[in-house]
Amino acid sequence: MAPEIVRNRMIVTAVLTTGIARVTHGLEQSEQLIDEVLRTDHAKWETTMSIGDVEFRSTKEGPQPNHQLRISVRPSLGLAALNYTDHDDPEMAIANSYNPRRPLPEVDLIFNGTTGMVFPRTALISIDDARSALSEWLGTCKRPACIQWRPYEPYGSD
Repeated sequence: MAPEIVRNRMIVTAVLTTGIARVTHGLEQSEQLIDEVLRTDHAKWETTMSIGDVEFRSTKEGPQPNHQLRISVRPSLGLAALNYTDHDDPEMAIANSYNPRRPLPEVDLIFNGTTGMVFPRTALISIDDARSALSEWLGTCKRPACIQWRPYEPYGSD
């Protein structure tokens, strides 16, 4: 989808850390949703988001997204972590945000509330960087290039 089409017909489907499903239409509503996600403490559950020109998972049969963005945020600490899955990306189908700065924050951000799995600490980035990445994602519908990424490892090394 071209960015000009996305801005006019963009639909973001999200399951928030609060357990509430939300659907936004257009850039303004989607930016407001991102602000809400970045302000919300993700203590026990992550938020998952998909973007396209349809509402995803509107029925059990679908439609199903081919790409998804997962995010966890701790506003009080100024930290977030992102995971991006794109089944059409032959080079890095699943990736975590990557922070090359050391020392790593001594913080665990939830990756999967069902399993209790957390992001590797190398995935923790500033909320400002996460906001830039999410804004870019809204404009391109692709894994944002404004932050660094590392291939996903289920038990990532720090």
